[in-house]
Amino acid sequence: CAGDEAFYQEMLQMFHDQRAEKEAELNSLYETANWTEYGIKAHALKSTSLTIGAETLSGKAKELELAGKRADEEFIRENHQVLLQMYAEVCESLAGL
Repeated sequence: CAGDEAFYQEMLQMFHDQRAEKEAELNSLYETANWTEYGIKAHALKSTSLTIGAETLSGKAKELELAGKRADEEFIRENHQVLLQMYAEVCESLAGL
């Protein structure tokens, strides 16, 4: 955020506030087994997570993005809940900011 603390705080708040919507999108795509679109949404989460410094979450989202691209249903099914739990933990850590 180029050293702009106010902008960084705004980014953190936006990341936190968008969780329900982004999680619902991922769940919907997971439930319909739309792996291509799931990979695209995971890509977006990867990028925004990295922007705020949530590198571990970003890495897991990248794994799921790539799994979506190759339609690796087994990997996605094994890791979807892990991703959502990590996402929740990051957002919960931001709640008090």
